[in-house]
Amino acid sequence: MWWSVLLGICQVASATKWYSGGADFNSPSAWVDEYMPCPQDLVVFPTHFPAILPLPESISIDGLVLPRDGAILIAEESTISFGAARNSKCDSDERKAHLKPPKSSKWFDPQTWKWADLSKSGSSPVPELERVPCDDEQVIVKGHAALAFDLENVQHLRLGQLILAGSSISKFYLEQLLARDLGRFLFHNARDVQVEYYRGELCGCHKDFDRLIEPVCHNVQEQCEAPHCLSPVRPFGSCCLICGAVLTMPRQHCSEEDRRTLLTELNLMMVEQELEDKIQLHVDHVSSEQYGSFLQAIVTDRGGYNQRSVEFVQFLTEHRNRSSFLAKQLGVELKASGRPHNPNVSFASVLLILFCMALVGVVSVIILAHFMPENPHLNRIPQWIHDPRRWRWRWHHLGVRLRRNPLFNRFENAAAGGGHNDEAVGAAGSGVDRVTVMGYDPGSDEVRERSFDNPMFEQGPTADSPKESQDRPELMAAPPAMETGDLDSCSGSVEEQELTEINLESSEGETDEEAEI
Repeated sequence: MWWSVLLGICQVASATKWYSGGADFNSPSAWVDEYMPCPQDLVVFPTHFPAILPLPESISIDGLVLPRDGAILIAEESTISFGAARNSKCDSDERKAHLKPPKSSKWFDPQTWKWADLSKSGSSPVPELERVPCDDEQVIVKGHAALAFDLENVQHLRLGQLILAGSSISKFYLEQLLARDLGRFLFHNARDVQVEYYRGELCGCHKDFDRLIEPVCHNVQEQCEAPHCLSPVRPFGSCCLICGAVLTMPRQHCSEEDRRTLLTELNLMMVEQELEDKIQLHVDHVSSEQYGSFLQAIVTDRGGYNQRSVEFVQFLTEHRNRSSFLAKQLGVELKASGRPHNPNVSFASVLLILFCMALVGVVSVIILAHFMPENPHLNRIPQWIHDPRRWRWRWHHLGVRLRRNPLFNRFENAAAGGGHNDEAVGAAGSGVDRVTVMGYDPGSDEVRERSFDNPMFEQGPTADSPKESQDRPELMAAPPAMETGDLDSCSGSVEEQELTEINLESSEGETDEEAEI
């Protein structure tokens, strides 16, 4: 089945706004579960589709399930093929592809539009009222996304020309379209909206920007970023406060030549001061029935506010005689922001930061006092603060119980020479009880004091092995007053004699007890 509609082509003007909303028909984001239709699938519209869907130039599907209300737009060169051959690479069990419900875009929302010059569309100096279609600008709506515009708070639909899907829409046809059923799918809330076309006879972007502040800023104020400066400024036609400088001069007649002259001289001064990569500017006329007409120059910083824009405009006003154009102007007014400021740092945040810094400092001093007790300045800190062993008697009324673990007390043993080291003496002098066990040290042949009972160290004096005797020849040498042979020969008898004496003493004791009985 073939559908055709005759469409026209028009030439794109220099001042143009492009529609940038909606998901394209050929994009997975336009389909439920991101499943795009295969040649053997049915394209299923939602039950209610309050929009117009321009179909692509070539479609191969099995069929269409149309909604109860809605519209599709088919271009003259479009082709729709039904019942195409099955493609094994694109297959589904359901054999259906469901379109997502359309979303309407507000006409007075800057997020709906983009400029023909993409470098200007994201430029921060441009006021929000100039980011929506101006009263004499050309508006181009193209693509294959669902089209639905919300004319909320729009009393006068003013534009220079409307191009819809490649066709130029005249003022008379647009007025009739708003009154038809097809128009209510394309334009929502279009009742009592008046259509006005202008052809460059306006001063500035809008005929009266003051009347559009509320309907446009209604869609923008929630997106305004908090300014990172003191005393931010608000240019004419801007919904948000900005950090930078604004130069305004009253005009009786709006001249495009004056705008270009001021823009050229500002650019030359930027190049002279090597600021073309550090600041950005926007120059245009603004018009209001209440305030009159002005030529306005907005200067902001690139990459964040650093007061370069303010310094540039102050230099410009001080040396305005260097400019033949500015020297002739009367009533020039300068508004500039203050120094940089972080709005996210409050007084409570500063107090919290100071408290954390003080807490870290106190803990660091306590740690130093624990590991550097000999420091005369750190000795002024009470010992119970950095010594956990004193917490038991310091806070005994609170029921604090610290379980002692004697396993690690082995590192506090006395020195190997049999005496106490400095740490042991300090611990003993501090009044803390230590669990000590008498043990034998085979290295020094002396009895030393240990911190816990370790069976590996409980050994008496034993004879040295031959290898140990060779390593320590001074231990093998006999004392000069003692004969080695006599010592070896009587060693056994001495032990037996000692045992015999012990037995005799015990026997005598028992005999006396028996005699008494």
